[in-house]
Amino acid sequence: MAHTEMLPVVQDELKKRVDDMLKIELENMRLIAGVKAKKKKKGKKKGKKKKKKKGPKLPGLTKGFWDIPMKTHLENLVKENIVRKVPERSLSSFVGEFNYLHSMLDNIKDTPYDPSMALIRQLVTEYIIFPLGSELARKRHPEQIKSFLFYGPAGTGKTHVVEAIASETNSIVLDLSPVVLERAKAYLGGGKKKDDELIATVMFVAKEYQPSIIYIDEAEKVWPAKKKGKKGKKAKKDPNAPQRIKKTLAKWKGKFIEDSFRITIIGATSEPESCSKKEFKKFFDNSIYFPFPDYSTRRLMWKSFIEELGGELRADFPLSTLAHISHGFAAGAIRKSCESVLTNYRKTSVRAT
Repeated sequence: MAHTEMLPVVQDELKKRVDDMLKIELENMRLIAGVKAKKKKKGKKKGKKKKKKKGPKLPGLTKGFWDIPMKTHLENLVKENIVRKVPERSLSSFVGEFNYLHSMLDNIKDTPYDPSMALIRQLVTEYIIFPLGSELARKRHPEQIKSFLFYGPAGTGKTHVVEAIASETNSIVLDLSPVVLERAKAYLGGGKKKDDELIATVMFVAKEYQPSIIYIDEAEKVWPAKKKGKKGKKAKKDPNAPQRIKKTLAKWKGKFIEDSFRITIIGATSEPESCSKKEFKKFFDNSIYFPFPDYSTRRLMWKSFIEELGGELRADFPLSTLAHISHGFAAGAIRKSCESVLTNYRKTSVRAT
């Protein structure tokens, strides 16, 4: 009985002694060999909080930004005329027909012809109006295009089409054109901090009140081509120049605007040759060229503008002659010609005869 009870106690004591002796022997061997003993790694503390995954860091998001309600941000943009009411227009008011003659005669592979006004209407409807106006179309659209560039001669209807898109889709228009930025006193002279705050405000207002159009007219001033100066001399940068927003705008477009957002950035320029082509291609996903109207479109424009302004067209009125001699005229020039000629006196005198 005593033997069986005491045996486990003696064995445990012997094991401890043997272990201690082995440790001492190992330590002596390490000292002789000159090898330091490895330090035990500290065990990881339990209950450590996992790091939260942070979203993309975007410029302009200060602590005070979230303290201001989104409605107040919208009111501030309205005061600065960045959010503005555009005239109500329909896309059908962008007058023009398909260019059937070019489509039959020209070889598209070798020499692509200018798009007709009807083709521009079709492209705008498919790629901009449908995705902006319908959530379902935005989800199912095969190509999610966040930004578009409208380029072409002055007076060809670029701004007119933007206003038509806003009216057709009931979108809010946020204008970041250089002319508007120069007048936005609340965001002038504050340096990069104020510029970042402006873009952050515009983007969040656009998201909150979508569908939204961010419009940039005179885009050549925001993305200008680099000027070749004298060697060794660097041109002084104007802190209030329109190009101050381009880097911040690119970051927000790439990291903030998702495919599901009904937000489209539209830039317009009548001087594409004075822009940086590299930066344009990088920022804008697609582009549409607005050419001078062809013969059939000019004829239709003269007829529709004269009738719209209250003029009366007789059967023998020389519309074809007007269309021929106005070759190279933009739609805006034809409209102004009609407005300047069709005075109230002339309209009443024609009716009297």
